[in-house]
Amino acid sequence: MTAYTPTGSSLKSTNIAGAFVEVSRLLNQAEITRNAANPALAPKNNITMTASFDGNVFAINAAIPIQTSLDSSGKLVVDASDYLGSTYSAFTVGTGDAKSTDLPSAFLEIAQLLAAAEKSVTPTTDQPNNITIDVSLETGLATIAANIPFTPTLGSAGEVTLTAVNYV
Repeated sequence: MTAYTPTGSSLKSTNIAGAFVEVSRLLNQAEITRNAANPALAPKNNITMTASFDGNVFAINAAIPIQTSLDSSGKLVVDASDYLGSTYSAFTVGTGDAKSTDLPSAFLEIAQLLAAAEKSVTPTTDQPNNITIDVSLETGLATIAANIPFTPTLGSAGEVTLTAVNYV
């Protein structure tokens, strides 16, 4: 199972699937907060997140604006644009695994970490394919689609808790 180190960051999850679900929820909530605070502006709805109890799976879909550049050796660098602005997309980096300083970038970074963890499973016939990332330089979007399994539990007061399964 793939560990994730959140030390000092905005995240609390200690596995990569949990960190991806957590950063997805934070980005989703940031969009909701930004849209409620700015009703006169066009809404930002770049990420959707649902939970299905039929299959115990989170469905996460996003179309994140990206910016590209070349590093000093000529390699292409892709980063998420901070399309919400710092008021809504603040992300505490800490000293853990994520290095991004805003929520859209952290979302894209952790999505890539999860996709890479899936690809590292051996043998290749056992590799899950619960997340896909498509980057289009033409449209300037990174499209992420993920189906992350979860375990539901009921608390003593009747609350329902959904915990991402550490499947990689």
